[in-house]
Amino acid sequence: MKIGIIGGGAIGLLFASYLGEKFDITILVRREEQLHLINRHGVTLREGDSSMTACVHSEIVSESKMEFHLIIIAVKEYDLDPILGMLNETETQIPLLFLQNGIGHIDRVKKLPHQTLLAGSVEHGALKENDHTVIHLGIGKTNLAFVRGESNRVEELLIQQIEKFPFLLQDDHLEMLLKKLFINVLINPLTAIAGVKNGRLPENPHFLQIQHNLFEELLILFPHMQDLIHFQEIMDICYSTSANRSSMLKDIEEYRKTEIETILGALIMKAEQEHHFLPIMKTLYELVKGIEREGQGG
Repeated sequence: MKIGIIGGGAIGLLFASYLGEKFDITILVRREEQLHLINRHGVTLREGDSSMTACVHSEIVSESKMEFHLIIIAVKEYDLDPILGMLNETETQIPLLFLQNGIGHIDRVKKLPHQTLLAGSVEHGALKENDHTVIHLGIGKTNLAFVRGESNRVEELLIQQIEKFPFLLQDDHLEMLLKKLFINVLINPLTAIAGVKNGRLPENPHFLQIQHNLFEELLILFPHMQDLIHFQEIMDICYSTSANRSSMLKDIEEYRKTEIETILGALIMKAEQEHHFLPIMKTLYELVKGIEREGQGG
C-alpha cells in the first residue's frame, strides 16, 4: 500500500518511520531543504539508546500528484486550510486520515468530496530533533474512527502488527476526539504557562485544583462526556507521561505559534454561543496568548 503523509513535523516523521517498516511511504513537505535531507538520509527514529532509519521518499506537497492508496494529514490545525484546498483536487476514492487536535476542523473536513474520511487521535509522545530525525518519547496508540465512509485500507493498518505502534478502531469519531480534547485541555495550557513537565501537574496541589476546575468547566460544555471520561484517567496520563514536555510547552519554548486556538479558543467560542461562563478556561487562554505574543516579539 502506498501511503502519503502530509507534514514533516514530529508526528509526520514518527508515522513515516514506523509505517515505513510495512508500507511504501512518501512524506509530503513544504521546504526543499527538508525534502533533500529525507531523500538523502531517510527518516531516523530514536527511542532511548536505540535508533532505526526508514527508507522513505519525500515530495513537495504543492507539487505532488497525490497518487496514493491512503493520505494521512499530520499538519497542525492552523496549517490545515491550504492543505484542504490541495486535497479538493485529489481522487475522491482515496481515504483521508486527519490527525489534528481538537474538534474545530471536522466541519471543514466534511466539506471535502472524498468518499472516506477518518479522524485520528495520537497518544504517542514525539519530539522532532531535526528535519529527518524524530525522538519517540512516549509509546501509546493511535485511535481511528470513520467520519464517513469505509475502506479496507484502514484494515491494512489495523492488521499490520507494528511493534510499539498499534492502531485501534473506535466507533464514534466525536467521542474519540473529545476524550483527547479533555486530555489536551487539562495538560497543555497549564504546562505551557508554568513551564513544567506533565508529571508536575498532579503533584502540585495548586495545579491539580486548576485541573479539577477545568474538568468541571468541560463537563458544562459536554455533559454527555461525564460517563465517558473520568478525571483520574487524565491524571494517570499525566503520570505515565511524567517526563514529557507537552507540545504547547515546546512551542512556547521555541517561540512558535501554539495550538491554543484549536484547544481552548474553539471551546470559549462555543461557551459564548451557549451563554456559559468559564473563567478558568478563559484565563488560561488569555495567558497562553499573551506568552505566545511576547515570544514572537509582541
